[in-house]
Amino acid sequence: MALAEIIHHPLTYDEIRQKWLDLQKDPELRKRVLPPEILDSWERSSQYKIPRFTRENANFCTEAELREAQEKSRYLMEISLPVMESLQEFVAGTGFVVCLIDANAVALKALGDQESLDWAKGANLVRGSLWAEELIGTNAGTLSVSLARPISVYAYEYYCLFAIVSAASFCPIIDNGCVIGSIGMTARFERVSNHTLGMVVAAAKHIESKMVLDRVSKYHQVVMESMSDGVMVVDSNGTVTYMNKNCLKMLGLGNTSPVGCKIYELLGNNGDNQYFVNIVTQGRTVTDEFIVLTNGKTQIRCNITCTPLNSPNPYGAGSVIIIRENERINHIVGKWIGRSAKMTFSDIVGGNSKFQQVINMAKSASSSNSNVLLLGESGTGKDIIAQAMHNESPRKNNPFVAINCAALPRELIASELFGYEDGAFTGAKKGGNIGKFELANQGTIFLDEIGDVPLDLQVALLRVLEEKSVIRLGGTKLIPVNVRIIAATNKNLEEEIARNRFRRDLYYRLGVIRLNIPPLRERPEDIPCLVEHFLRVICQRFDKPVKKLTPGTIEALTNYPWPGNIRELQNVLEGAVQLADSDEITFDYLKEYLHLEAQVEHPSVNDRRDASLTVVDVERQMIADYLKKHDYNKNETAKALGMSRRTFYRRLHKYGLL
Repeated sequence: MALAEIIHHPLTYDEIRQKWLDLQKDPELRKRVLPPEILDSWERSSQYKIPRFTRENANFCTEAELREAQEKSRYLMEISLPVMESLQEFVAGTGFVVCLIDANAVALKALGDQESLDWAKGANLVRGSLWAEELIGTNAGTLSVSLARPISVYAYEYYCLFAIVSAASFCPIIDNGCVIGSIGMTARFERVSNHTLGMVVAAAKHIESKMVLDRVSKYHQVVMESMSDGVMVVDSNGTVTYMNKNCLKMLGLGNTSPVGCKIYELLGNNGDNQYFVNIVTQGRTVTDEFIVLTNGKTQIRCNITCTPLNSPNPYGAGSVIIIRENERINHIVGKWIGRSAKMTFSDIVGGNSKFQQVINMAKSASSSNSNVLLLGESGTGKDIIAQAMHNESPRKNNPFVAINCAALPRELIASELFGYEDGAFTGAKKGGNIGKFELANQGTIFLDEIGDVPLDLQVALLRVLEEKSVIRLGGTKLIPVNVRIIAATNKNLEEEIARNRFRRDLYYRLGVIRLNIPPLRERPEDIPCLVEHFLRVICQRFDKPVKKLTPGTIEALTNYPWPGNIRELQNVLEGAVQLADSDEITFDYLKEYLHLEAQVEHPSVNDRRDASLTVVDVERQMIADYLKKHDYNKNETAKALGMSRRTFYRRLHKYGLL
């Protein structure tokens, strides 16, 4: 008999009992009368050997087990209780009890009026009772959990005799794809209704929705509070409806909740703040716009992004504002773009006394905030020393920003160094651009080729050094910067000053500490160790076995004047490593490069590198010296020079040494 028929033609208790007895005796009748899922449950209950004629549920948790079950289901109970209370109020006086069980069919809570609860207590439907199928047979609660769907069980459909006086509807509560419990309504069989199952389904869905919303709310709270940016929501009237802790901190508002306050009351009504208030209350869309807010005597330099809330409900209108501190933006940009100082003093190779004196002075100057001017020819390693000084300084964890002043077009130097505001010039990026001085804030800026900066920009640079602040192109506000300047040039700045190409006052400002880096030709004793170092680094970079030079080749490199200094030596060795087909690099791999050099232009430090000598002269002298050193044994001399016999004899013939 269907539930609708039962409602219209209610059965008496005697009729229900007789039908239950008939079902217990006749398996074929069970197949015709019982729904498939209830029939399956009866068969399992029979296999469990559950006493069919038991007159009460005698299965209970211990107090310890109940506390453990309630602790595990605390979240379920917290979310479900308000829904259960609302449902209980709705069915008050109807005889129904509202029940909550966990996934193990432990009764966690039962609500109802006193008459209903007294009836439920008679069947031991109380807190801590156990309703698992293997303990008491077929019932709606355990079936809803195992089937993961709503179900009703009516009177004679229960497996045990004590339950046939009741009817129940239960619906599972599913969270993140798992059944965590079930909510149901049970009453005497006479109270059964078509609406009972619908009500528990609605209640279960309400609980599931509350769980989703609660989880989303918690995620939202965690995300908002973990953001390094300030987040604020303001309605169309300028009333704050949300503000995270970082926003409170940025705006200097302490820990007092600003929700419900007008934004202009929080910040104060002045010109700077009014522009911000207008953006927020007028529903304007802005992206990363630089503004200055004022709170008392404190100025807050920040970038804001304002996004209007589009809502058909006028009461839901407003804006979401993201506030980013300008200094933090600069720090992040500097961290990922500007912080490129990789070299340290331990990476610098050389034992020449003059060079070591320069390195020792550079180490001493590293801890100072005074400006440093590095002087020396191109390729002497001024940029390496600048990086090493930064990494030795207290600013090592802050940005290192390098800029080659000679590589920038004249019209772009100012915008690169000082930045520019939106619309400062034709082609300016929307929203403006941060300058290198702001990027290097709290760190070091390396101005390479400073001697190539135009005179008019030298004035602006001098002002930055004196005022410790910059003004972006097209802007009016001073932006404080705290940077340590290391400048470098291969020009003679005193000659440039004499020719009115460089400002004397800027020269003195930059050159508080001056370091003259000697060229490679003045430190020939460093060439062997530099060669060894570069060969190791180059071979590692190209995943090649470490190569070495023959003694004669090293001597040839030592006698060479190196007009391009260390950079030239490094490039020569890299080419030789790529060309050499063995682990030993002979002079043959270098001679063509060295022969490309013109007459030596640099003064020498010994007779072998006299200004009148060419590379050909150097090679002839080297071969003559090796012949003498090896008692004119041509085989030994060729081997020492790393030359094949054929090449060696060709050289002897060429230089008239046969």
